[in-house]
Amino acid sequence: MASLKVAIPLLVLLTGATIIGSLFPEPELFRSPWYLGLLGLQALSLLFITIIHIPSILHRKGRNALLGVITTHLGILVLIAGVIYGGSTGFRHKIRLVEGEMTVIPGLPFVIHLDELKVEEYRPEDFPRMNLQALPKKRQDSHITLYRQGTPWLTAVAAPGQPVKVDDVTLLPSVSGIGWSFELHVVDPGGRDKVIPVRPWAPPLIVLGQTRIMAHMVQSGEQLQAELFTLDGEQMTPIGVLVPDQSMNIEGYELAMGPVSRYTEMHIYNRPQEPVLVLGSILMFAGLVWHFYFRHRDRRKERRTDNA
Repeated sequence: MASLKVAIPLLVLLTGATIIGSLFPEPELFRSPWYLGLLGLQALSLLFITIIHIPSILHRKGRNALLGVITTHLGILVLIAGVIYGGSTGFRHKIRLVEGEMTVIPGLPFVIHLDELKVEEYRPEDFPRMNLQALPKKRQDSHITLYRQGTPWLTAVAAPGQPVKVDDVTLLPSVSGIGWSFELHVVDPGGRDKVIPVRPWAPPLIVLGQTRIMAHMVQSGEQLQAELFTLDGEQMTPIGVLVPDQSMNIEGYELAMGPVSRYTEMHIYNRPQEPVLVLGSILMFAGLVWHFYFRHRDRRKERRTDNA
């Protein structure tokens, strides 16, 4: 009974923490030491409860029922061990790859270069009654090259639903996380040229004399443009649009659009716990089947004996 007094509050606390953690888009909670420690305490509690109740189960329900209970609880313990193992050794990153650029992910043995992002849109006649912006792309292929120690090591094509797996690491592009990035060329009054990368997920603050501006990419028909804003506190005021092969002058600074590149969002993760979770699920299912099969068989035997 004392073991149950410990196990039940642990289970309630673990359930509450799990529900709260699942509400956040990036549930770092499930990899935190205190959450994994709570899982470990729950596993120890279950183990002690199983050991304590072995004699009573054997006496009241028999050997077959005991074997089913032990197998089921062993499956649960293996599942918990798999979650702890995955939470402590696995990882998940969400990055953005820009065409023609190298991306370094800390902890990975390779560097990712996005060679080309091939995107094909659906045509209006394909879905005449639907908003095409709400649909995934007809084609979204990320041609990548992985580099090791500065030399090309592996080339592959990843797409949503078609991940690339390398050394237990999975690379999976996001369905909707694609767009455009560009370079902004700024020439100051002294003739010095500066190139500023403009990324939609991290727009830079550009100071031109006494003016602070920000820029982002917009698409007008088939043409890509850079829309510029002045920034005064939290107030943003449009001041103009840059198009390729044209420039704009602000307080003696000349601004022009540089090369435009596509980018894609990609999930990179490792799940070393998957074989352990499969094993735990099989053990738990087998234990439940074993327990209920022999439980009903023994009850049928008891009824036949009573009727006789």
